[in-house]
Amino acid sequence: MPDLPEELIRANAILGEYVVIHDAIFKFSWRKALPIPGLFKATDFGAHFRELDRLASELAAISSALKAESGSLEGSHQYTAALLEAVQALREICGRFYEKSQGDLSKYPMAEYNANLKTYEGLRNKCQELGAALNQHLRDESAHSEG
Repeated sequence: MPDLPEELIRANAILGEYVVIHDAIFKFSWRKALPIPGLFKATDFGAHFRELDRLASELAAISSALKAESGSLEGSHQYTAALLEAVQALREICGRFYEKSQGDLSKYPMAEYNANLKTYEGLRNKCQELGAALNQHLRDESAHSEG
């Protein structure tokens, strides 16, 4: 297998952190099914927003570095740019839910959330497709270098 650029190794670590946040927000929880105050821990959208903001900053730097690097792996910049867009979209959703959790219930109407969620899901799917293509490219390069 070819040596992976440091940027892609860092992007993969960021992907792992992003997936943990995504799962914490969207996985099934008894708290959502049984909204009994005090029984289950609330989702900390403020903390998720701050973490996603940090991840977006790191990804922006990685994406810029891969774009500027003339010999960067084919598809790597497109993948990191797509991951950045997905992280930013989830950050926006978290930020809006955080504002709402601070007492202004009119801050994030359901119609706006549904539109943001649809956009986010499209960006997430694009990222997954580009990630799969990048993985296939890596496997193909690995097969050519071994053969």
